[in-house]
Amino acid sequence: MPTASNERGSMRRGEATLFLDASPTSVLALEDFVDALEFLSRRERDRLKLAGDEILDNLIRHSAPLQGAGIAVRAARRGDRIFLGFFFRSPGFASFAARCADPLPLFDPTNRRWRGIGMVMCRNLAESISLRPGSLVDRIFMVFLPETDTKESSPWRQDGWVHRVRCRGGPSSATLVGK
Repeated sequence: MPTASNERGSMRRGEATLFLDASPTSVLALEDFVDALEFLSRRERDRLKLAGDEILDNLIRHSAPLQGAGIAVRAARRGDRIFLGFFFRSPGFASFAARCADPLPLFDPTNRRWRGIGMVMCRNLAESISLRPGSLVDRIFMVFLPETDTKESSPWRQDGWVHRVRCRGGPSSATLVGK
């Protein structure tokens, strides 16, 4: 089980690594892995699971066939940031990363579904996402801000939420409002 490596002030530090096959059952293994990260709060683990599941699902569905030993996932807390990294080798990742600077969701009329909404969700959950193709290993890094105890830090208002989304191939903007 992953555990914190040490304590330093009020900011916990830790690091853990998981190795996965490129199969749908790996999504459940990733969730169990993140749930066991004692150096993260429950809300921090929830954000990592949501974003991590989306990245892993995309790797399994769209980057096949993966080469080598599968996918390594590393979660870490360093200083005032939380990191989630995916390490893998896919022959098509470099071309995907080159045309994916800041993609907007688009409607696929052939399959009658939206594409890219999951990456928008990941960008909203993370402070940053980096796609790094390499000659030996491809990497996706996500950086998250830690949770704080103040209500002002929450992106959701107590009485509901409002979020604007820009979509390519559909309405120029949409407003989602919920309770």
